[in-house]
Amino acid sequence: MAVADPTHGGRSHRSFGGPGWRFTEWLFGIVGVISVILGLFIAFGGDDQSVGLGGDWSWEVGDISSVWIYAFLIGGGLLLAAAIVMLVVGRGRGEQAEASATPRTGLLWHTGIFLVVNAFIWVQDIAIGDGVNYAYWVTIPWGIGLTVHAFMYFRDRGTADENRPVSPTRRG
Repeated sequence: MAVADPTHGGRSHRSFGGPGWRFTEWLFGIVGVISVILGLFIAFGGDDQSVGLGGDWSWEVGDISSVWIYAFLIGGGLLLAAAIVMLVVGRGRGEQAEASATPRTGLLWHTGIFLVVNAFIWVQDIAIGDGVNYAYWVTIPWGIGLTVHAFMYFRDRGTADENRPVSPTRRG
């Protein structure tokens, strides 16, 4: 339960370092990196190279206005700066949230995000109309990572069960 802190105007400061805070850090960081890479690609890519999702959803670099280069570079840089600031600010205040996080919670978040993102990617890949072109390039390595995460969770859980002392009222 979050307790109101009178030094913060009666508002709780538990959100620092919580799951929403961490999600926003990651979101800003990932979108920032993608924006900067896209801006650099448009700036230094050849005029005949294409950028986009393929089919009707792609554009030749030479047809893209130079305003977009600055928009992606500045916007991505600002998002990366915000992610770094959030990381620094949340690090000192996130001990309480990190103490309440469990390995099971981490695995559940990983699985949920995997399902949502991959469902979106597969629907997008199929909706473009050329069949399945790229979705498996995301799903397979991420699925391997999720499988390793689940394996490590259940392995550590089994180790914790073996090391737990047997209570005198319950045997074995």
